[in-house]
Amino acid sequence: MQDSTARNKRIVREIYEVGFNRGDSGVFDRLYSDDFLHHDKTIHDVASGAAGEKQSMQRFREAIPDVQFTIESQIAEGDRVVVQLVIRGTPVRDFPPIVADGRSIEIRAVAIFRIEADRVAEEWFYREPAS
Repeated sequence: MQDSTARNKRIVREIYEVGFNRGDSGVFDRLYSDDFLHHDKTIHDVASGAAGEKQSMQRFREAIPDVQFTIESQIAEGDRVVVQLVIRGTPVRDFPPIVADGRSIEIRAVAIFRIEADRVAEEWFYREPAS
């Protein structure tokens, strides 16, 4: 059990460090199942599954090219990984509800991932309300 939870934590860390922070979209091909389900999708006009997550990441990085996701903590048990995140960057384009007004953003969020066969099968994403 410990080996699988450590592996699941590494999978989620790679998504943020390589996919979102570095913009390597190959992460989504390698680490997401084709029938991936996002329960709180931010962008609704993208494909379903892993392809949609790749599109979402690319649009997010276009709107906030200097974005950095920092994992403050990770908890894993069974097939679930929970991460507490801080997202920082300066938007150059609106990404609702984020507005590009020249100011940097800092968003605190929690994401819950379900891992199946070393691939992300589901995600739930909760961010703090805008102030």
